Amino acid sequence: MSAVINVFASIGLITILVIIIYYIWKYIDKLNKDKEIAQTRPSTAYMESIGIKCPDYWTLLGSDNNGNYICRDDKNLMALYGKNKDSKCITNISFTKDGTNQSYKNSILFSKLEDGKKWEKMSNEEKIDFMKLNVDKYYSRADWIKKCGPQVGKGVSTQAVWSGLNKYI
Repeated sequence: MSAVINVFASIGLITILVIIIYYIWKYIDKLNKDKEIAQTRPSTAYMESIGIKCPDYWTLLGSDNNGNYICRDDKNLMALYGKNKDSKCITNISFTKDGTNQSYKNSILFSKLEDGKKWEKMSNEEKIDFMKLNVDKYYSRADWIKKCGPQVGKGVSTQAVWSGLNKYI
């Protein structure tokens, strides 16, 4: 009888070890995939919290009355590298919010991501459509990247002016 118990105990122990090794292997595989993804594109967390809202190295100041993102060029990159200085690229934004006058220099408005939408869950077609949305008199993200972003060769070696979005313009 003890030989049967030893056999079942051994089978149980081997089963537990195989399960543990399987979960460790899956965890390591996931880390490797996440590392690979991070090298080829911005992370989901970055895109949801920052990347979709403002161009690289710009500051998100908040939103206007309609929820559109107000982005400011704090590092004066448009003066250094910008192709175009028109008011669709950068301007001074003024509006009234919560009964107070708001004013932002060297800023621009970009359309908000609709409530409940997640960048990573959008199809490529939805991403392209979102990139083409503009706010009032301002450029859409796609047009801003093309018409206002850094000019290659002017101290810039790449057209990457908005990580994660360039491939959708």
